Amino acid sequence: MEKIRELISLLESGIEDYDAQMKVLQTERLKYIRLSITDGFGTEEGDSKQSWLLHLKQLEDSLSLRRNTIRQAIREAADAIQKEENA
Repeated sequence: MEKIRELISLLESGIEDYDAQMKVLQTERLKYIRLSITDGFGTEEGDSKQSWLLHLKQLEDSLSLRRNTIRQAIREAADAIQKEENA
């Protein structure tokens, strides 16, 4: 039962972090769309269209990594619980 509680705690934390990061990504996508519509991209390294695309890609990659980490934690916890039951 302790393993299940640990998993629940891990999932709650992971999902909260994931949701917060998803909100950031959505906000940044909206900013990108606004800049695209108004042709408001700058020429400096931090505000060019390429910089924005890289930034969005990094946020998306981070979300994928978080999601995969949560999935892996679930698998590992399920394996551990199953091993305990079979022991």
